[in-house]
Amino acid sequence: MDWLEEELKRALVREEPPAGFEARVRRRMVRAFPRWVAAAAAVMALLGGTEAYRWHCGQLAKQQVMLAMRIAGSKLNRLQSHFRGDMQ
Repeated sequence: MDWLEEELKRALVREEPPAGFEARVRRRMVRAFPRWVAAAAAVMALLGGTEAYRWHCGQLAKQQVMLAMRIAGSKLNRLQSHFRGDMQ
């Protein structure tokens, strides 16, 4: 085998973890859990608020477009009536 393969083989040999390793990891996870929950809740609230704001802006834009279409439609109807001679 190549010297690099030998080095990798030696470096990647499975070793048993030291005594108490699992308990230390679990203890650390239990302490860190409330921070992760709080951070996740904050992110979800931020995303929800952002999405609600975008929806609200979309609704306002829709109302404005509909108003513009009604105004343009009424102006167009008046012009068509004028050119057809319906108006007096």
